[in-house]
Amino acid sequence: MIILMVVNYPVRVEGSSEPKIAAEAVEMVDADTGQIIYQKHAQWQLPIASITKLLTVAVIHDEIKHHQISPRTKVEITPDIAAISNDPRYSSIGLAGSQSYSVLELLNAAMVKSADGATVALALAGGNSLDEFVTKMNQKAAQLGLKHYHIINPTGLSNGDMKMLKSADYSTDDENQLSANDIAILTQYLWNSYPQLFQVSAQKAANFYIKPGEVKRIDNLNKMLPGNTYAVPGVKMLGLKTGTSPRAGACFVSAGVYRGHRIITVVLHADGDNPDNRFIQTQALYRLLKQHYHLQTMRVPTQLTLFKVKGANITNLQVSSPKLTVWSNHSITSGDIGSQLDTNFIKQGRLVRPVKKHQRIGKWYLVNHRLDTITGDPLQYPMYSRYPVKRGNLITRIIH
Repeated sequence: MIILMVVNYPVRVEGSSEPKIAAEAVEMVDADTGQIIYQKHAQWQLPIASITKLLTVAVIHDEIKHHQISPRTKVEITPDIAAISNDPRYSSIGLAGSQSYSVLELLNAAMVKSADGATVALALAGGNSLDEFVTKMNQKAAQLGLKHYHIINPTGLSNGDMKMLKSADYSTDDENQLSANDIAILTQYLWNSYPQLFQVSAQKAANFYIKPGEVKRIDNLNKMLPGNTYAVPGVKMLGLKTGTSPRAGACFVSAGVYRGHRIITVVLHADGDNPDNRFIQTQALYRLLKQHYHLQTMRVPTQLTLFKVKGANITNLQVSSPKLTVWSNHSITSGDIGSQLDTNFIKQGRLVRPVKKHQRIGKWYLVNHRLDTITGDPLQYPMYSRYPVKRGNLITRIIH
């Protein structure tokens, strides 16, 4: 059941002009609602280098969920993987040939160091060939609704740089591509379905076991973590992923929390030759958010918080009156507010199973032509019950 109602909301208009973000493609998103706060060329399909590893990790997470592998699954390092892992031109950690490493160790190396050899080993953990794993990556991209992608390997290296593991189906200079908007969708998915990943990416440094008697301590490539050079005051940075190649330039995806909202930023091919420009432009995005945008709260009318329900001990299900927040730098004069109950609880107006107090039982939607989202769907907010609802007695259930 979806209910829509048009509600008018006055809001002040920001007068100052917004600064420009110096990168080829940029997007800033509220991960909680999907609202696009700022975008520039966000639909352009561009080389992404090691940002690829986010999609790799999404497939690995699926394999773990489906019990095809576990965090403790061991992967032996073949000569071909070792050749990539020990090439100083790459993001290398120096995995030892014939040594075995757990999926958890390899994941740590891929996210903290962006280690290419460790990422290849991860892709092979479930017994896949590289081609089979790349097929899974493309299937995952389609499943998530990504629209602008070209994936040829799990690392983000060019095809030729994969050495003996390069694909015969692509030219040597071919490499992975995604749009900034698709990266935001992927990051939101990971944040919602695999929050443990953000504990990994938030490490400022980590120790990596290489072989007996050799342990390496590696600093995180993310210079925006708390206390680092480009940390942003007021923003709790949780990672997430860097990427660099001659064609991709300097790229960075961040995941931070500001004013209680989860914020995703994507910077592809930051201008200039300094690789730190990706962090400088991400700083500029957060300054833009702090200085030019404000949170506007839209209240749901009381009449929309009551739902007729059959087969229950009450006739009206009441939900908590939510505060629907949006980021705004311009006038928003009206919005369509909708609601949808979870059919696991209420189906065709009838109680399916008891509802606990403050239990999530549906969604609110907000539609406004000046508010865009990464999927094109309305902004979404969780709906919670205000009071518990139990099944009615036998007579009540028969009458209804």
